Amino acid sequence: MKFQLTEEQQSVKNMVRQFGQEMLAPKAEEVDQNNEFPMESVKEMAKYGLMGIAYPEKYGGGGASSISEAIAFEEITYSCAATGSIITAHYLGFDAIYLAGNEEQKQKFLRPALEGDYLAAFCLTEPNAGTDVGALKTTAKLDGDEYVLNGVKHFITNGAYADVMTVLAKTDKDAGTKGMSMFIVDKNAPGLKIGSGDDKMGIRGARTHEVIFEDCRIPKENLLGKEGDGFRIAMQVIDRGRIGIASMGVGLSQAAFDASVEYTKEREAFNRPIAKFQGLQWMIAEISTDVEMARLATYRAAFTKDIQKNISKEAAMAKLFAAEASNRVVHKAVQLHGGYGYMKEYPVERFYRDQRILEIFEGTSQVQKMVIAGHALK
Repeated sequence: MKFQLTEEQQSVKNMVRQFGQEMLAPKAEEVDQNNEFPMESVKEMAKYGLMGIAYPEKYGGGGASSISEAIAFEEITYSCAATGSIITAHYLGFDAIYLAGNEEQKQKFLRPALEGDYLAAFCLTEPNAGTDVGALKTTAKLDGDEYVLNGVKHFITNGAYADVMTVLAKTDKDAGTKGMSMFIVDKNAPGLKIGSGDDKMGIRGARTHEVIFEDCRIPKENLLGKEGDGFRIAMQVIDRGRIGIASMGVGLSQAAFDASVEYTKEREAFNRPIAKFQGLQWMIAEISTDVEMARLATYRAAFTKDIQKNISKEAAMAKLFAAEASNRVVHKAVQLHGGYGYMKEYPVERFYRDQRILEIFEGTSQVQKMVIAGHALK
């Protein structure tokens, strides 16, 4: 077992760090303040081949390892957490097509997503169905050669900007989760509407919107797998997506740690840098450890993704630890900055707000504990 990056992985890290610092970081504050979706950043990520890193080259992906993908998410988030959320949501959006799509669906929808011509979104959450996926109300009924979708999806990242969406809906209201199916919906589908946008606490540039289906008609060929496969597909997508959120936690933690080290070396009190005070050194030691342990858990989950199908436990562990570690890191980063950490001109103020969502989306920390305990108690 080697605890070092391969040449490919180090190259990805260096390339995305440079890209992020040149293209994303200078815009991060403006994106946050203006609640602005950074479409130009998305286009730049496509140019750099970041829209499908670990997916097969035969479909337009990069063919790299899942660890390289995690590193890329980490480095994008290091420079701009909102953009990190946009790219991870894009992967969620097309992953169902990769996992369950037939060859025609993959060529028509997956390829342009991996090549960066399409932006994708994943439509699962509803106003009254988040953790409790079984409570979703969106329906899909077969009418001749088309399915007709009706319902409202909520908090959908990329929803207003996506070219293609994967949507979970009920095809049999009486069958519970076994009556759910997954569909591909093109942005131009008749009956598809974009509702109100959200004014969020953090990752503000990763705009979320309601996505409304009012007698939305799609070809029956846009069904992924078979009717009734939707819940299984969605859970697999979410498991895999949790590694992306863990990667975001690592990237955000690293950014907060680096800012804190720099600040404590420069800031003086009592005629010496505050980094010389043991009490603050302990805080630096604690957050340094949290960053490294979160990275190890995340890379292990990514490694596991490449060698086995069921990664539920590893992904949940990585997501739980990295998300909660990032909470500890940003909290201490603000504390190390003192009053300046509370001011918007210092990036740790934004990091503090951006971090909070990591313990909520793709399953709350409590859900991750349920998943982990379920595996432990089998």
